[in-house]
Amino acid sequence: SSRSNDTAENYSWSKKNFEPKLYDFDESNSGIRGHLSKIFTPLDAFKIFFSEELITGICEKTNNFHKNLAQTKIHAVHSRVNNWTDTSPSEIYLFIAITMLMSRMKKTSIREYWSTDKVTKTEIFSKLMSRVRYESLLKMLHFNDDNNMSSHDPLIKIRPVVTELRNSFSKSFYPYEYLCIDESLLLYKGRLFFKQYIPTKRSRFGIKSFVICDCKTGYILDFIIYSGKNNDVTEEVPSIGQSGNITLTLLKSYVGKGHTLITDNWYTSPHLYNLLHEKEKTNAFGTVRKNRKDMPKMEEKLKGGECTNRSTHNLLALKWRDKKDVWMLSTSHSDDFVETKKINYQTGEPKRKPKCVADYNALMGAVDKIDMILSSLHCVRKSTKWYKKYFFHLLDLAIYNAYILYKEANEKIVTFEKFHLLLIKDILREYPPDRVEAKGGRSHSDDLPFRLTERHFPTSCVTNANRKHSSRRRCAVCTKNNRRSDSRYECKKCNVGLCIEPCFEIYHTIQNY
Repeated sequence: SSRSNDTAENYSWSKKNFEPKLYDFDESNSGIRGHLSKIFTPLDAFKIFFSEELITGICEKTNNFHKNLAQTKIHAVHSRVNNWTDTSPSEIYLFIAITMLMSRMKKTSIREYWSTDKVTKTEIFSKLMSRVRYESLLKMLHFNDDNNMSSHDPLIKIRPVVTELRNSFSKSFYPYEYLCIDESLLLYKGRLFFKQYIPTKRSRFGIKSFVICDCKTGYILDFIIYSGKNNDVTEEVPSIGQSGNITLTLLKSYVGKGHTLITDNWYTSPHLYNLLHEKEKTNAFGTVRKNRKDMPKMEEKLKGGECTNRSTHNLLALKWRDKKDVWMLSTSHSDDFVETKKINYQTGEPKRKPKCVADYNALMGAVDKIDMILSSLHCVRKSTKWYKKYFFHLLDLAIYNAYILYKEANEKIVTFEKFHLLLIKDILREYPPDRVEAKGGRSHSDDLPFRLTERHFPTSCVTNANRKHSSRRRCAVCTKNNRRSDSRYECKKCNVGLCIEPCFEIYHTIQNY
């Protein structure tokens, strides 16, 4: 290809005024893709990524794993393997909601969520699912059939979920002008040959992903999991190295459109930026290592706030002295300075810094921001199996992207924490525990549906301000039996309309009414 033949050129750097040749960007197509206009609830947004097809696939693989496990070993009489009943997509959604709910209530172990101790008891969990069943699902959870396993793909255990999410992430949203690429690290201390160490990250040891985000919204457009030889890196331009090829792979769907890419010093190089500018019509800027191949020598000793630069026909290299030397490379900036909000206490004037540094500080960091937002509500559980831990991390990313889509579609100001809770409630409403038969564990009153275990009383339906009379609601029992009946009474706890007689009693005493 033309890229592969693009050998490193001789860069002629000089100290002169540099005017960037900028590509224009048209943002008329940015935002949610047209076919996704109907996002009314958090669950609508979440199902764009965790669709019923994906959940059905996980359900089938989980049931198949149990079947194979039961056939290959002899298990104890009371083993969970022997007491297993096949799961369903509804139960997997409920399992996800329970896992999300756990992230809002930090406890020392899974068992403690089902504790009957008066001090630590949280009743909601036992009403949704028995502890034994939850732990059984967690143990059996699988995402690919063992007979599909290939020794060539390190990610084969979780490949179907990774492929589905990468596709749905990229086709659901088109980014605005600015894109950034960075690494994300999921803490994992177990044995894994592609485990990485990044000293600057919160977790330091773990599974590394390369992530491309839309800077304006924080939406995750695509990701690549580092797995040794990088099976998912499809670009092969020898002259730009591994980091450059990762950049081109993540950027593949967005080149030639006038986007501006922001990278840190692990990715930035003169050759990559020149290739993006010349062949891909993409602007770029970011921090750079001073010893990168083809970088100019700028050996001037600078005082705080001073700056020097060199340029060639497409590139501006800049060294600015803050507390230490900051090296920048850009195809989209001149050497202009801008004022900051900080004051120089010696002169009383606003501090100034190069515009490319100010833009980098303002726009870069989307990946770290996502990690920070998710850190307080992440679904990731301690697990000896890396692929299960990474599945819950992917679940977190899907919830975050669903949050971005929900905000964009409804133009609502809602916090991630609020959205997270609304999504849990939506899932519980759509897939309530009484639609999921109680499976596994001892028979216990806590495993009964919520409507059969609590004290319930009829109340008049809430009066509508536009009417003189109280409003009516459709009776849940009559509706289930294909009869039309509007009642003035409801059960406030269950949030359903019911005829006062006999439906109220039937609904609260009979499991399959």
